[in-house]
Amino acid sequence: MKKLLLLISILTATVHSVFGQAEGSVVSATARGGVATTMVTDYQSIGINPANLGIRSKYETKHVTFGLLETNASGFVQGVNMSQLKSLFLSGDSLSPSKQLQGINAFKGANASLNADVMLFGLAIQSDKLGGLAFSVNDVVRSYAGFSQNLTNFAFSGASSTQYFESLYLKNGQTVANDPNQYANYSKIGIDSGITAHPFNLGQVLNGSNLKAQYNRTFNAAYAKEVFRNEVFSLSVGLGVKYVMSYYYMNLSSDHGELKGNIANNSAFTSFSSHLNIPNKTNGGNLIDPVGQGYGIDIGVTGTILDVLKVGVAVVNLGSITYFKNTLQVTDTTIHSIAYSPTTADAFNKTVYWKQSHSFTVQMPTMFRFGASISLLEKKVEIGTDIVVPLNNEAGNINKALYAVGGDVYLTRWFKVSSGTSIGGNYANSIYYYRPHVSVPLGFTLIAGENGGWEVGFSTRDIVSLINQGGKSPLYSMGMCVFRFRV
Repeated sequence: MKKLLLLISILTATVHSVFGQAEGSVVSATARGGVATTMVTDYQSIGINPANLGIRSKYETKHVTFGLLETNASGFVQGVNMSQLKSLFLSGDSLSPSKQLQGINAFKGANASLNADVMLFGLAIQSDKLGGLAFSVNDVVRSYAGFSQNLTNFAFSGASSTQYFESLYLKNGQTVANDPNQYANYSKIGIDSGITAHPFNLGQVLNGSNLKAQYNRTFNAAYAKEVFRNEVFSLSVGLGVKYVMSYYYMNLSSDHGELKGNIANNSAFTSFSSHLNIPNKTNGGNLIDPVGQGYGIDIGVTGTILDVLKVGVAVVNLGSITYFKNTLQVTDTTIHSIAYSPTTADAFNKTVYWKQSHSFTVQMPTMFRFGASISLLEKKVEIGTDIVVPLNNEAGNINKALYAVGGDVYLTRWFKVSSGTSIGGNYANSIYYYRPHVSVPLGFTLIAGENGGWEVGFSTRDIVSLINQGGKSPLYSMGMCVFRFRV
């Protein structure tokens, strides 16, 4: 259990940046590698390209689409394979000096992310004359971590890190050299702490890194209408508005060795916060009572040529969130010593300190999207491409531009297979240099009932990681859409 807590500490306290996936809870878009700007429809257009609500549906007799609990979740670790994760965190063995060194070497320069999107409810009403109107409620959780060697050394080794502590203070009052080869002898007496004659700041450990985390619930509405149509070309424009209830926010950074940042804490996340020594206040903040709120808009345009070629652009998440409950500001720490633990470093919750702060406002994760797609073989095949560019580096955004190519193939009227490839986005960055992870997604959709009355779909962001369990940089992902109906 303590080693699992160490992993959490590493994921939360040694973060380079926190960024998310670009297609939210839309399972079909995940199966296409993120291709969505011109290919999503009805309420799934919300947060991607609201203009698509104005495009005439292929299901001509259906005017209402609704869904429940559409879910996308993914976990990614770059440069580390599953056997290393099991050896370090799931084997039951203690983190001996050799295991600590394995962890440092495995994670240095790597990055990891965890993302979850759940559409709790979605509804769209579409009419060729009146346009399309949609509503949805979505929960979004984001986390991303990047590891420098300094950070992994501190996280895995703690008081036994020879990089930071040249001496050990034993329980008999003796001060000895921090020599891992002598730990067996030191342990007979008992190691109290690691000490240094050259104090350092936590900001120096975190230099060049930052931590950003966020959990939001959004209430969305969008409207779009076809504003022009002739025999060759049609144009649809759309606008989306959203109200955001935020339940957790963190932004920590260190620039030139100076640690700074804010948090809006939530008592519902006690286990998470404890690893960064965050005071667990109870004056507001739970899964009902948010710690922040804000407003945003999405705008989009989609053009269609001969009803087969679509081109779309959109800017989403224009707006801000203000945090006003349980707001804290980090204070840098001068470290002279740290208590020794034989089983886990537990370093960060002993060295991070906070003070009360005033309310603060942050920008939403704004993105620009460009996409195009073409329908072939009497619309039995649709192939598209997307480019998604982050317009800021706020929590929840992707950390690099995402490039994706993918499509859908209807093998029969009731069975659709989707795949493609993508590069960049949430799975591309490293502290030391740019190392893209090429994803190969796969998904399928069953379409039942008269004229598409019910859909069920499943997808993964990278089928290669699921098949090759021994490969490095695994990207484990699963999307599920079961309760999606048209009437």
